[in-house]
Amino acid sequence: MNWIYKKWWKWLGAVLLFYVLIGSFFVKLGPGITKVSPSVFGTDSVYTFQISGYHTHFTSAEAEKVQLWFKNGSQYFAPTSLKILSNDIVEVQFGFSSLQQGTIQPAVFDIVMNDEKDGTFALRDGLTLAKASVIDSTQTVLAQVTEPKVKNNKHNLVCFPYREILYETIRNTFFHVPMWFVMTMLVFASFIGSILYLWKGTTKWDVLASQSVVVALLFGTCGYLTGLVWAKYTWYIGVSWGDVLQKLLLEDIKMAAALIAIFFYVAYLVVRSSISDPEKRGKVGAVFSIFAFVVFVLCVFVLPRLTDSMHPGNGGNPAFSKYDLDSTLRMFFYPAVIGWILLGFWILSILIRMQFIKQKQSS
Repeated sequence: MNWIYKKWWKWLGAVLLFYVLIGSFFVKLGPGITKVSPSVFGTDSVYTFQISGYHTHFTSAEAEKVQLWFKNGSQYFAPTSLKILSNDIVEVQFGFSSLQQGTIQPAVFDIVMNDEKDGTFALRDGLTLAKASVIDSTQTVLAQVTEPKVKNNKHNLVCFPYREILYETIRNTFFHVPMWFVMTMLVFASFIGSILYLWKGTTKWDVLASQSVVVALLFGTCGYLTGLVWAKYTWYIGVSWGDVLQKLLLEDIKMAAALIAIFFYVAYLVVRSSISDPEKRGKVGAVFSIFAFVVFVLCVFVLPRLTDSMHPGNGGNPAFSKYDLDSTLRMFFYPAVIGWILLGFWILSILIRMQFIKQKQSS
């Protein structure tokens, strides 16, 4: 176990986390659409809509021509006029005929925009059409189907992806998600240490197994709390903390299963502390650790994939690689995972050395 005395990997972890911390604060969010007003409109009339952008550059010379479409299914409808009011606000006029409403299913439109600087970005289901109960065959307001033609489909900015619901909180990806990577690596280390202790009976493996769980619980708790806060301000805005926890435990299997996995490792430490004989404590703890690791794998990696969850990659929600991660986010997400894992093992190395010192002092 001489690896605990090496310094290079500790410095690497510190540098990576410093790099991630700087990036999480100073890299901007990419262009997107925050809202459209009004969000509901009827047929057979021309409406004026105000579209609000976020980190957009409508008035920039580099943006060149700003384009906008109302998208339903595979159909794109062009507005009758578009006026740029500011760097992040445009005003468009658009009307839809009751004669055409039968082709709209469901009666919602995505707002899609494009310019040379910001590329293409959209607000999904941003506009709802209130269909008429009676079709007016005399009206003349007809939306025109068009084929989008763009010069540049992707922005050339260094920024994090703009995702609805997440918005600026997408930065929590560098903190919440890596916590579970760290916990997984540490409980796996405990699992290996427990097997080696049962095989060889050497005390150092029992120390590795037990202290790995201590650090794993630290990061698991941080992961759970950051997830709780994230859920509060994305999925359950305006709901009390008690209701948030109740909803997560009852409606999101991943949160409930993760809490069960954490409780198993808390029980592991409680069982160890109740046994005074070191050899018996080591053997019982090793068996418990192996069992707890199996429960952890089932709760964190298996059960959430058998039912619906609001987390990415579960219940029909796209995983990170298909939805949230882009080239800029990867530049910080992967270093964050490595950096937090190295920090976890750095803390583990300190606890192991402390246990070795205690053993020397008591012998």
